[in-house]
Amino acid sequence: MKTFEKWTIWGVSILFGVIFLFPGQILAAPKGQIVNALSSDVSTLDPQDHNIRVNYIVGWHLYDNLVYRDQKTLKVGPCLAESWRLIDDNTWEFKLRKGVKFDNGEPFNAACVKYTIERGLDPKCPQRPTVSWVKEVKVVDEHTVRIITAKPYPVALDRLANFQMLPAKWFQEKGKDFVATNANGTGPYRLKEWKRGVHVILEAKENYWKGAPTVKTIIFRPIKEIATQISELMTGGIDIVRDIPPDQIPLVENSGIARSSKAPTLRVIFLNFDAAGRAGKSSVQNLKVRQAISHAIDVDMLVKTVMNGNAMRTAAVLNPQHFGYDKSLENPYPYNPDKARQLLKEANFPSDQPLRLVTYTGSIQNPRALVEAIGGYLNKVGVKTNINVYTDIGMWDRLGREGKQNDMGIYSWGSGAVYDADALYYNYFRSGEAYCYGSSPEMDKWLDDARATMNMEQRKKLYYNAGKYINDQALAVSLWAQYSILGINKRVLYEAPPDEFLRTFEAKLKE
Repeated sequence: MKTFEKWTIWGVSILFGVIFLFPGQILAAPKGQIVNALSSDVSTLDPQDHNIRVNYIVGWHLYDNLVYRDQKTLKVGPCLAESWRLIDDNTWEFKLRKGVKFDNGEPFNAACVKYTIERGLDPKCPQRPTVSWVKEVKVVDEHTVRIITAKPYPVALDRLANFQMLPAKWFQEKGKDFVATNANGTGPYRLKEWKRGVHVILEAKENYWKGAPTVKTIIFRPIKEIATQISELMTGGIDIVRDIPPDQIPLVENSGIARSSKAPTLRVIFLNFDAAGRAGKSSVQNLKVRQAISHAIDVDMLVKTVMNGNAMRTAAVLNPQHFGYDKSLENPYPYNPDKARQLLKEANFPSDQPLRLVTYTGSIQNPRALVEAIGGYLNKVGVKTNINVYTDIGMWDRLGREGKQNDMGIYSWGSGAVYDADALYYNYFRSGEAYCYGSSPEMDKWLDDARATMNMEQRKKLYYNAGKYINDQALAVSLWAQYSILGINKRVLYEAPPDEFLRTFEAKLKE
């Protein structure tokens, strides 16, 4: 154990060290199982070859991050990195935990950190925005690594709190295809079985470096229909259901077998336009058409009806919990169908040509009701729509990254548990990024500059500029921020997490 003085030098409280190093020593051998419902199947077990919440959830049970955000305090503390310091504005030095091994016995070390981050920097990697601020990774010794940034990057630790560390030798030897269906992590569980469309079964590690989890077996079952998930929750076939529709909360609470748990999250729901014409020519490339659609949607009524009041209004797409959020940017296009019709007339909108309106199941509560309600609003002002709801989240993500989501789509984004505008704006409004369908040179500069300064007041101004541009150009219709609403069997001791990552390795079962 390091002394308190050494921990102080590295800027980390000894309390965090005790919590993360020794919790398992007070736990008995794992017992029982918990079954989680997922609205979509896992698309890959490769921790970096995706940007999908259900993949992250399974991955967090198999792999660890350098740092970890406590769900009660929301502060970032040690994990695979036991301490760190800023040598200068551009150099982060991490001291790594010793004695940690991957499932196959390969040791976790600085070479693994270097390999993991450099793999993430590949332009084809879906998670590149998470580490794109990194210029170079230097191995100092086996358990010391330095991450060099091109410019100062104020949210480095937040980013690293959701970037799983990989076994360098194993990944290089086995190759991408093998890694996609197998797992080899330092996390609390190991993969027992994955049957596509059926289940993922994980078994607890009794020798996990933090101490054995209390639950022996964790099962994830893909069940596309939320009604089926709730039905199985009521009969005991499922223990935890994510994203209970708000209108189903009373049903769960009155069931006698389950309860609900709710927490505000970072996830925002918004209608995104292909303003840049990335997927082809479309009427939405006309500013007046985008403004008309923005005026046509009664967001406040949707919050009351579709969400039963279980949502928070957003401003310029940002969540009130994001650093950079400015309430003055909220609701720039109030509900006004007459104004919408006038703008469409001025734009010479071709009312006989329907626009594509799409969304997906997986992270959006009541997605079908939401897309149909918005389609109804648009129809009232003369905008016909072709609606599609993707149930294959892998396909939805792939089409989005490949620039094939034309016209408009209802998106959601949880920011990877990074409580900063950078985690959303850079992904969706920075030119060249996989999910960007609308930007400008000015926007690019604001977002780049906000990434490159430790001056928080300056960053607020830059994000205000970005938000105002999003509003002025109607690049997206801001809808709301979701609550995490879980349905939980009463035998399970667990509460809804604010970052939406189901950490069932932290759950317990009643005796």
